[in-house]
Amino acid sequence: MNFSTPAPAESTPAEQIESLRDWWSLAGVDLHYNSEPASLLEETAPATLPVEQKLIESIAPTESKPQSAQESTSVESCSENYPKQHDQFLAWLSVPEKLVEARWSQNHVLPTGVIEPEIMVIVGMPEQGSLAQNSLFSEKSAALLANMLKAIGCDSEKTYSASVSLGRSFDGRIDPQYHDALKKRMLHHIGLVRPQRLIFFGDTPSGLFFNENLLTARKNKQFVNHSSYKIEAIATFHPRILIERPEFKAEAWKDLQLLTRITSS
Repeated sequence: MNFSTPAPAESTPAEQIESLRDWWSLAGVDLHYNSEPASLLEETAPATLPVEQKLIESIAPTESKPQSAQESTSVESCSENYPKQHDQFLAWLSVPEKLVEARWSQNHVLPTGVIEPEIMVIVGMPEQGSLAQNSLFSEKSAALLANMLKAIGCDSEKTYSASVSLGRSFDGRIDPQYHDALKKRMLHHIGLVRPQRLIFFGDTPSGLFFNENLLTARKNKQFVNHSSYKIEAIATFHPRILIERPEFKAEAWKDLQLLTRITSS
């Protein structure tokens, strides 16, 4: 599937530096190297590798805890004393001093969208170029995301978008000491939004919610428990990555096909 978007314009030096920081994050540079010392000594693979191997080279697997087919992330596992109504929760999120991410950012992007959406989109944090527009996605990424949703029959106006961290850290990473708190908050958030399906973009959400790196999590349909039913979920590449590496679009299309198609009304 080809998610058609205009060819990206030549990036500025600042954008190139920010892109490198994000790739470092996706490659697991925030991990302790002594946990897997051999990974620093691996030989470079030949250029004529299949797409799956190219993905592994571009986004090195992070250390993960095995998860059985019967396990799934549960909304009900969140026990924090958060507001119980969505509008009250958004008001709570709008107070910077209450947020974990206030430690690394003063610019925060609140979640947006409709309640009980067809799809809830979750990213690690806002894109660097989107903060000025108070958006999670840059203009190009938002356009590609709309095309991706359209490909599975979803109206982008009937979605909900949120980020694990409302603010963006300098290097695009979240210190592991904050993972549990942010995961609990997002699980509560999902429970208030009540989406039909979930799409997790990038390695950070995959690690937090499925205990797997992106390359592992994206191979199967995932689930998040909510009350008496399970919410379908997938993990796939962030639209920005697809813009920078168009050869990954076919892989992203495979991921999207794991979701049950949206029934058009």
